[in-house]
Amino acid sequence: MKHLKLLGIGLILLSSLSCKELLPELEDPTIPESDRIVLIEELTGASCTNCPRGTAALENILKKFPGKVLAVGIHGSFLSEPTKKSKFDFRNPKAKDLENWFKPWFGKPSATINRQLIKEDENDPGMLMTFSTDAWQAEVEKELQKPHEMNILLESKYDMTNRNVTVEVAAIPLNDLFGPHKISIYILESGIKDAQADGPNINENYTFNHVLMDMLTKHDGDPLGTDLIKGQVYKRTYNYTIPIKEGLFDPKRMTIIAMVNKDNGVDKHVIQAKEVHVTE
Repeated sequence: MKHLKLLGIGLILLSSLSCKELLPELEDPTIPESDRIVLIEELTGASCTNCPRGTAALENILKKFPGKVLAVGIHGSFLSEPTKKSKFDFRNPKAKDLENWFKPWFGKPSATINRQLIKEDENDPGMLMTFSTDAWQAEVEKELQKPHEMNILLESKYDMTNRNVTVEVAAIPLNDLFGPHKISIYILESGIKDAQADGPNINENYTFNHVLMDMLTKHDGDPLGTDLIKGQVYKRTYNYTIPIKEGLFDPKRMTIIAMVNKDNGVDKHVIQAKEVHVTE
């Protein structure tokens, strides 16, 4: 009887080990080689106690997909006011308008990935913003697996004597793209040290990156064209004078992002994005 019990236990252990061996290992999805770039627009704020979690998730994605993902940090109205230890106020009219334009959303940090609607099921109208930072990378991976449909050529010419920057953009569709499209130009600044609420504490030496300082277009973009033709070049030129403000608007820390998106009813998805440094 004792031998039978031992045999039974051995069979159970063997069965358990066999089941474990049959479990497949999860692998990262295959990302095709292309020039496709994904844009993450994040709602954040200095007074948002949970937003450092969003920053960490965002930076991890940027490290995992170098050169494939761009980020915009939007300090609008909600929880974006400076803390009691802040030196700077990152809020600006375009950021506030953009944050409001993205509604509905359920809190911060929230992010939209290429402005794709996220739906629970086919009957769900969907939302542009997702509150779950754990879902951001999976959405980025989905977007990176889609076809590359447009090249964007972007050039910045900076005149240090008058702090004027000229931005030249050329969008070249790789396929016929039907419906209306818009272009947005973001002015960002990174490497800013200031105070950030972090849980119950305030981190006085927090690094703010990808901060939306201004836009050269309307907050929801300027018209680029309808029914964009494959191979045709759609050019735009913008001029901007960088403000003088102590501790902010350092041209060496600033970048420009150009983005083209669909503008057909609820379909606002991003076709392509491109980034350059102001002083390049």
